Amino acid sequence: MVKRIEPSVVVILTYDEKGEALGQGSGFFISQDGDVITNRHVLSGAIRAEVKIAEGKVYPVMQVRAEDTEGDLLRLSVDIPEEAVHFLTISTSTPQAGEQVFIIGNPLGLEKTVSDGIISAVREVPGFGRIIQTTAPVSPGSSGSPVININGEVIGVATFIIIEGQNLNFAIPGERIARLTPDKGKTLAEWEAGGTDGTSSAEGFYSTGLSYLWVEEYEEALLYFEEAVEKDPDYVEAYFQIGYCNTELGRYEEAIEAYKQAIRLEPDDAEAHYGLGVSYGLLGRYDEEIEAYKQAIRL
Repeated sequence: MVKRIEPSVVVILTYDEKGEALGQGSGFFISQDGDVITNRHVLSGAIRAEVKIAEGKVYPVMQVRAEDTEGDLLRLSVDIPEEAVHFLTISTSTPQAGEQVFIIGNPLGLEKTVSDGIISAVREVPGFGRIIQTTAPVSPGSSGSPVININGEVIGVATFIIIEGQNLNFAIPGERIARLTPDKGKTLAEWEAGGTDGTSSAEGFYSTGLSYLWVEEYEEALLYFEEAVEKDPDYVEAYFQIGYCNTELGRYEEAIEAYKQAIRLEPDDAEAHYGLGVSYGLLGRYDEEIEAYKQAIRL
């Protein structure tokens, strides 16, 4: 299985405007025409990038063809001959806890490193969707690696996260990869010029907040979501997560205000109406709870 998957995994090398190396990550081929999937943060700050295939040959990244900002995913086009491409199949079904998986990546520059483990949990995160937690180790440089099941299918993309000094191993599920529909694309320079991916940006704070939310550290997550709306007062998703965290922390009045703000910005957000209903119910405000649920059902 490893021999079959290995040619599909690439090293992603990134460079700044001066041509100096920024760092590296991992990725894998998703189509015969040479599109590659990786984590969005792997390309952060890059003006130019290359992929190195298993044989050692290097090919330039041409465009960002699709992105999932919240899910930290990019689909890149690569200038590579079709005969050099070995692409992987994506599974969009939800894996089961205990299922065996393995990861092939390039942690700390150690290319073609294989780690294995099991699915330890599949968590449903309100306002985000599913996130997969595994026991297979993920280290810096492994971000963007495929998480493979025993059938040789990609069930997720490995994402490296550090929370309070612990290496927690997560993967963005295959269903989000499948939703990365290619468009006309942007060069890396165009993509970087239009992005706001720094850790001090609203997006950066929101992304960090999600990392804490995934492990149910609601107090810490709340701080980052609040920073996100300080930076961007129209950040609907951040208001939703402020509401969700406050609900989990028992602060129902604060949760209601956050959900209301999300609804003011996005009146058709069914999940926000549902969350509002939950918070009303926990305060015993049942008439308002019913109305919120009716709105959620209507939407």
